Amino acid sequence: MTSQILVDGSNVLFWQGGQANRTVPAHVVQALCARRFAPRAYFDNSISRHITSAELDAVAALAEVIIAPRGTPADAMLLADCADGRLQIVSNDRFRTWRGQYPDLRNSTLVTGSIGKGGRVSFSKKLRPAPI
Repeated sequence: MTSQILVDGSNVLFWQGGQANRTVPAHVVQALCARRFAPRAYFDNSISRHITSAELDAVAALAEVIIAPRGTPADAMLLADCADGRLQIVSNDRFRTWRGQYPDLRNSTLVTGSIGKGGRVSFSKKLRPAPI
């Protein structure tokens, strides 16, 4: 059974050493797909400054890709889609500035991660299924 999970694509882009790495979003999405998740990746409108359309297409081949309209932060769309904490969010962002607006956002909703040698993706906690 496939389960939904949300990915803060603009955040995971910077998981490797704090610098933008164009291949990281695809690695994260591939790791989630391998664990039988159906990821939805959210990106800020400015993503084209960091990633080519071909690299974004590689992510879109595996996951639904949502690019926020100009002037709208992707975080707002991502958190609204979180379904009151029912869906986990893969991001190293703690969303502190959004907590007042999304009181149901819990630490258990947030899954941090990192990229190791060879593009190996590690997650901070067990990913929990939320049926599609």
